[in-house]
Amino acid sequence: MLKGFLVICVLAGLTTSISLPQTPLSSGFSVNVSAFLTSLPEWTRRWSESWLDSMASNSNSSNDIPAYVFEFAPVVHLFSGEQFWPCDMAEHLEHVTPHLNYTPISASPSNCNISSLNKLNQYNGGRFVYLMSDDNVEERPDWLGGEKNIPISPEKPFHQLPGGQQNQQQPIRSGKRGRLSGGRSDAPAVLVLVDKGDGIVDAFWFFFYSYNLGNKVFNVRFGNHIGDWEHSLVRFHNGKPQKVFVSEHYFGQAYTYDAVEKIGKRPVIYSAVGTHAMYATPGFQPYILPFGVLHDQTNRGPLWDPALNTLSYTYNYSSDILLPSTHNPTAATEWFYFNGHWGDKHYPLSDARQYEFAGEYHYVSGPLGPRFKHLGRRRVCQGRYTDPCVIRNWLPSERSLDDVRELERLWDRNHVTGVESDPPYM
Repeated sequence: MLKGFLVICVLAGLTTSISLPQTPLSSGFSVNVSAFLTSLPEWTRRWSESWLDSMASNSNSSNDIPAYVFEFAPVVHLFSGEQFWPCDMAEHLEHVTPHLNYTPISASPSNCNISSLNKLNQYNGGRFVYLMSDDNVEERPDWLGGEKNIPISPEKPFHQLPGGQQNQQQPIRSGKRGRLSGGRSDAPAVLVLVDKGDGIVDAFWFFFYSYNLGNKVFNVRFGNHIGDWEHSLVRFHNGKPQKVFVSEHYFGQAYTYDAVEKIGKRPVIYSAVGTHAMYATPGFQPYILPFGVLHDQTNRGPLWDPALNTLSYTYNYSSDILLPSTHNPTAATEWFYFNGHWGDKHYPLSDARQYEFAGEYHYVSGPLGPRFKHLGRRRVCQGRYTDPCVIRNWLPSERSLDDVRELERLWDRNHVTGVESDPPYM
């Protein structure tokens, strides 16, 4: 704030010392400087008024995170047999080298950390910059697996199922802001709070992994990539949770808050083994690609409470301004503005690690970051505005492997024989 205001003074050619009030913009700061603004040249006044307006609209009084966001924060069951656990994005950056497509960038090492990552945007806008692993990923270096970040599980979590049913476990202890006793990972989650106006607030919870292990089709694995950003969204209206969205590959699923499983008041979501796609139930999770039926698998493995270790921010999607919250006022924001990919570019077929089948590749490119997850979405679903957004008020039943095999047989029959029929609702 101070830095931006001094820029205004410099642009105006002012040398007079300005005493800035310590109150937020919404508490009358713009009134205090109105006389100063009218004294500026017209072009400078337009720029500075625009800047002040964007700062005012971006902040509540202190960029604080309302207590209800933590009270209803999701908890995540990771898969019990997971090999690639949550990771710290800062540590991830220590093991990669920026490339412009396949060419190493002769950039300073200081450009590849969370406080300066956006500097890589100087290379063709950053969109074709890839953070390529310094190690052969097929040798599975320790940093890729994140084993040290496995959450410390709380004692016997108590799951509140829809309809008031409960499982046979004992209640867990609650702490400040509804946090659980245990369940902490050394890998911080990222909370991005977006005020949509009219009492609507979206709390985006982002989870980072250094590696995504793809699924198999016909016993052949597809879709591995370095770097993996997953997210869930809890939408509030006037401080009350209304909807929950979980990301699943290129799509996702939305539910009413009342429909989802909970621990106390907190939604329970499930991270699939390898891919880390997020679901609202445990079990086998089928999804359809053009060449066949794939499936993820979730279960009640280690329970992760992201609220115990979080980098939290507020974001104004109109002005594209991300600010650290008062919970971590010195947190870096530069990483958020990196326009490139958080992993390798898909390997060429000349690479022995790569193969292709039906247009799908063993290794695909790493993902873009949270800024590109449609944070300004009007509906809770992350797809295009023209795509349907179905909000379920019920949870699907838990599927077995036999259920998935039946779906695969139906898909094979339809595509081999040409018979047209709708698959079971998925």
